[in-house]
Amino acid sequence: MKLKYVIVAASVVAVLVSSLYRPSAINSANLGVVKDTLQTSRLSFAGRVKAPTVAGSSHVWIYTDSAAEFYSVSTAGLKIGDTLTIGTGSYTIASIVDADEFTLTGNLASGDADDTDVIYLKSKPQHVITFTTASSIASGFFRVLIPAATSNFNDTAPDSTGFDFASGVAGTASDVSGYTFVTPVATVSGGTNCPSGWHCLEYHYTGAGGVGTTITLNIGATNGVNTPIAPAPKSGHAEGTADTYSFRVQNFANASDPTGTPTDQSTGKIGVIESVRVTATVDPTISFSIAGIASGANPCGTGTTNQTDVTTVTGVNAPLAVPFGTLSLNTFMDAAHLLTVSTNAANGYIVTAQENDQLGKDGGTTPFIVDADGDNGLANETTSDTWDTASGNPGFGYTLKSVSGATVPFTSTGANFNVRTFPSIADPDSPLVQTIMSSTGTADAHTANVCYRISVAATQAAGDYENQITYTATASF
Repeated sequence: MKLKYVIVAASVVAVLVSSLYRPSAINSANLGVVKDTLQTSRLSFAGRVKAPTVAGSSHVWIYTDSAAEFYSVSTAGLKIGDTLTIGTGSYTIASIVDADEFTLTGNLASGDADDTDVIYLKSKPQHVITFTTASSIASGFFRVLIPAATSNFNDTAPDSTGFDFASGVAGTASDVSGYTFVTPVATVSGGTNCPSGWHCLEYHYTGAGGVGTTITLNIGATNGVNTPIAPAPKSGHAEGTADTYSFRVQNFANASDPTGTPTDQSTGKIGVIESVRVTATVDPTISFSIAGIASGANPCGTGTTNQTDVTTVTGVNAPLAVPFGTLSLNTFMDAAHLLTVSTNAANGYIVTAQENDQLGKDGGTTPFIVDADGDNGLANETTSDTWDTASGNPGFGYTLKSVSGATVPFTSTGANFNVRTFPSIADPDSPLVQTIMSSTGTADAHTANVCYRISVAATQAAGDYENQITYTATASF
């Protein structure tokens, strides 16, 4: 089975939020502890397609020199799984090759691979603005102003000097004592009562207001719906250094003109920066172990008839032996092993088993203890049969029980012992190996019990009998 290495990439997003408590030079009081906490301070991306990028390919090159409004000049800030707009199409990043190359999960459509076609990542963080009131203003409103570009500020593309209105923004507010909010009103830059260079959100309320009351106002949503697009890098942006922007929070009296002087106002700062791409390589791994089980246990069923008779945890070679010892004629002897598998294989694992031959005297081929066929003569390598009567039904076989996580092909029920036999290399049997346990995904200590049973008839020749059972664990990466 083909092994593949897996690269795990995580985006570590640094949230940079600061406050500027110095107000503008106006005759008003300061609102207290003004903050705009962004859901993520990640910059948007605004770059350009560069040759040799071609339609029909999943490989993309970008320009490493800037042009007006396109100041993203490296793959810094991009990560696997990002959704990009390239040309007019939507694509997902499959891998980051180097500073100016990345690959996509699909191929570029015709018209999306032309030289200087746009490449946009639209970061859309929710804004959570918090502050404390400075004056008790009854039934007034708060206004929040966030920076906007001077042009193309609502075309759903990232801007280099402010937040894009993205064709629609919505706000919400949390009611507190003295403040019951109605639906906020968002206005694009330059719209009615909203100055150019700012997007405005008005949060009107009823109630008496208060002094020192903590207010929480939201812009947009955590899922990006009705949320401004964060700025792309500014001209001259230095990777790893935040681009900073001012925002304003104002409190007006009822019926006040928001273009006039607010009763209270403060200005704060926000910063946006590239996300940090963290990469690591995790080697494909699988571990498999066989552990013994003590006598007197019920690893595969219930009742005294299914209790183990011998312990597979003692002895020099334990647990890699099943020491049945001296057998009583027409009597079952039971023993068991615990199998454990762990793997990071995305497609899971399979554990198979086979025997080199039937139990032969002194390890030879004849005489031998037959493989069991159950009470009804139906058991074989792929078919189960009950095996609860020793007399007249000699042989050697096994049953299974999943303990944790593993899938097993069959199992016993209650006090019944449902038996199958191990495929033999010497015969050879078909199939040559048989599944013992499996999983279709990663496994953290999946476990299963293999329970062995043996019985011999009075006609079995005296002597020492043995064979070898081989378990193989295979992961699918």
